[in-house]
Amino acid sequence: MQRYLRLVLLSIFGTMIFITLQGQENPPVLLKGKVVEKATGEALPFATLVLVKDARLGVATDIYGNFSWEVSADAQDEVEVRYLGFTTRTLTVSEIEQEGVIELASVSASIEPPVVRGKINYDDLYSSTVCRLEQDALWGEDAINIARAFDGLPGVQIQQGALNTQRLSLRGIGARTPFATDQVRLYWNDIPLTNGAGESVLEDIESGFLEMAYVQTGPAPAALGANLGGSIQLVSKQWDLPNWGTSFGVSAGDFGRNREWLNLHSKAGKWEQDLSLVRSASNGYRDNNDYKRLSGTLLGRVSNRSNETLYLVHLRQLQAEIPSSLNANDFVEKPTAAAFNWASVNGREDQLTYLLGLQHTHEIGHLGQMGKLINRSSIFGGRRTNDEVRPFDIINEDSYQYGLRTNFIFRDAPALKGSFQLGGELFLENYDITTFEVLDGGAQGDQLGTQTENRSYYFAFSQWTAQWGKSWKTTMEGNVRQTLYNWQTLDLDRDFNFDPVFLPSLSVFYQPTNKNWGLHARVNRGISQPDPSSSIQNASLDGEPLQAASGWNREVGLKWYSNYFYLEITAFQMDLDEALVQRQDDLGRILFFNGGSARHQGLEIRFAKGRWLREHFLHFKTNYTLADYRFRDFQELDGDYSGNDIPGVHPHRWRSDLSWKCNRWGASLSLDVAAKQWVDDANTTSADGFAVVHTRLSHTFAKLGRGLKLYAGCNNIFDQAYAGMVQVNARGFGSNLPRYFYPALPRYFYLGVDYGL
Repeated sequence: MQRYLRLVLLSIFGTMIFITLQGQENPPVLLKGKVVEKATGEALPFATLVLVKDARLGVATDIYGNFSWEVSADAQDEVEVRYLGFTTRTLTVSEIEQEGVIELASVSASIEPPVVRGKINYDDLYSSTVCRLEQDALWGEDAINIARAFDGLPGVQIQQGALNTQRLSLRGIGARTPFATDQVRLYWNDIPLTNGAGESVLEDIESGFLEMAYVQTGPAPAALGANLGGSIQLVSKQWDLPNWGTSFGVSAGDFGRNREWLNLHSKAGKWEQDLSLVRSASNGYRDNNDYKRLSGTLLGRVSNRSNETLYLVHLRQLQAEIPSSLNANDFVEKPTAAAFNWASVNGREDQLTYLLGLQHTHEIGHLGQMGKLINRSSIFGGRRTNDEVRPFDIINEDSYQYGLRTNFIFRDAPALKGSFQLGGELFLENYDITTFEVLDGGAQGDQLGTQTENRSYYFAFSQWTAQWGKSWKTTMEGNVRQTLYNWQTLDLDRDFNFDPVFLPSLSVFYQPTNKNWGLHARVNRGISQPDPSSSIQNASLDGEPLQAASGWNREVGLKWYSNYFYLEITAFQMDLDEALVQRQDDLGRILFFNGGSARHQGLEIRFAKGRWLREHFLHFKTNYTLADYRFRDFQELDGDYSGNDIPGVHPHRWRSDLSWKCNRWGASLSLDVAAKQWVDDANTTSADGFAVVHTRLSHTFAKLGRGLKLYAGCNNIFDQAYAGMVQVNARGFGSNLPRYFYPALPRYFYLGVDYGL
């Protein structure tokens, strides 16, 4: 029965694609422009413009708020401009031609818009190759796990073993990391969340604090470190209310999943503050799988016409049990069980995180031919403690981090035919670790050892974006960075200073005049630092110093948008050289060496199409990634894997969403498809692919205060069993089978209510 239902759903998706791809006439009047929020200037993606005299004719803006519409209409014909949650405007065709930029006011906005520049804007850091996620995507489903918003984007794969165990990889970089996200630069309001070892923890960030995210696959922008694994910039939500207000929400679902959030907003003249509190919890699908997270964020803003100061205080407490992975037999027969060794000691972690940030933006003034000069500078600091009980020991971690960054921006400079920016970032971290013997039931025994790592890096960057005529634009970037490690134990004190490296980037964009398509090409270099443990192991055995792996990314792409239509295709090839491999030296010692190479190539596709049917708006979007990631020269201690597929990555990933909106109702149906993936370098064991379906229904009561929204949903409707995450290159000890697999959640339901969004 499930098979036939899946075929029906696939048929629905196929029919929608067929319908939406049907051509339309090319009438004589061409309207081009952008739809933005009046109070802030932020683009409104997928806003709709509909001809009043014939509602069948219309267009939707692309993800950046832009539209290009050929329509058969007279100059005085009226067009309605609509966006959910905003006041509808009616303009004539001639008015749209004259205005270019159409401003819509939020239904909850004050009558007088603020005089300041408005919300945090990081568009200067990115070229048009970046993928932007808006609030609706970040706040989807039951909002407990932010990972679902990113998983399945072109080039992005997130594997989830539990709410506290995830691995994010962009274009396959970091896919072989066993338990965490590695080599992806993660920022929150320009504050780095990536630690000195290159590890990031996206899953601990509450989606309720966020309004937008920028995702860059391929090497990160020069301004964000040029890591080979790409970058994600998270932007805090700022609640635009006239004076003060309260927003809150609750959700509950199967497996004890529940979430409560509260936001308090205050405004006094030029000073605004938001205090957000969120509690998320789950009893877990598996044994030894309880999860509790409590987060609080204070975001303040003091601003006038030429200055803006932002401050951020974030606290997070996490208490979570660790069920770990299962072998192939237990994965099939006992998926709810925890790994025996982890359950026997009640494996768990207890974290406390503090994060502080202060950012000041100052418009210095106009410099003639050099345009307007703006400086944005930040200082930040934080602390993270973690007590983790594991089958083999208990580990206590305590790290402090602090640093600063600055960015000078020359905007709209005639002498430069565009804009120019330069700046730098400095990051320092002190990481202390102490291990103890683990006793029966997870009790703490005698101390086993202690060590200290001092991790730091600095980089300088520049970016020049120039417009050449009406159709050509180029972006040139450069990054110079160096990473420094120091390792101390009772007996040793070693330094690991990596050589400075220059990381250039060139992007070329072409968009013909009065056309709704464009091309781009990008060539850039990225870096992948060795984790400190590899350098420490080599140092403890007096092995040769390690250097960072690096690689060149080459890509070409097409963007095309028209009537309710958006298509983006990118083909890329990325070579990684000097990757770490484990080998035996002439003295028989097992060491790490810079000797491996790999090629990551593939295709990324984004497609969206919308259609009005009277008062009903249907929107279909799909993301597809073809991931052909292979070792080129990769000879390890236990075999030669040259030519093999890189494990931990689905070679085909397709995620599609069909949504419907009518008045205050909304519904969505999602299909997530992935091909099988290898779980070891030797390509001898694999995890099966999957096709899972999710659905969600919502209704907004706009007249109840500032808006009350009810929603309910079901994930994994057909209750398919599959691996949500794999532990790459897991080892079996003694007669035990390797534990490669983390079971994904079966079918579960949830419902919730939000007020004042």
